[in-house]
Amino acid sequence: MTDKTRKISRRRFLWIAFLAILAAIAGTVAILDFNTVVIKMLKKDLTHLKIDESSFETFVKEADQKGHWQSKFFDWKKKQIVRFSFMVDSILPTFPYRYKYVQYRSDIVGDFLLSTDFFINKMDTGKTVTYIGLYNPYLRPCSNPFSNLYYPQQA
Repeated sequence: MTDKTRKISRRRFLWIAFLAILAAIAGTVAILDFNTVVIKMLKKDLTHLKIDESSFETFVKEADQKGHWQSKFFDWKKKQIVRFSFMVDSILPTFPYRYKYVQYRSDIVGDFLLSTDFFINKMDTGKTVTYIGLYNPYLRPCSNPFSNLYYPQQA
């Protein structure tokens, strides 16, 4: 056989396909930085709420400026877990570090909701949720979202 008529083996094809998929995942993760992933994550998790679009960008920008991620011990490794897991979550139902990813994701969504007027408006899903400022219980101690004042009275 000449070089032009040589057929590709099954094993070689599978390796090429595997490397192409791996390169696509690595490229996607490399393109999306942590802040972009956080914004996409918040939009995906909070689709049932009416949220002002600028609130997401403002939250991420202010969290970076005030060192919020460092105060939550989000080091480089945890940020990479969140970035990679966000991409893989829609493809694979179970993957390594999934439990940690769910935990980090709920922390980020919780921090965002505490930084908005969602709990101040008694969790009214009909109202538009707007960003107030990065939540710090020492700067805004009176807005306890778990207070019984925010929940409807049971008969």
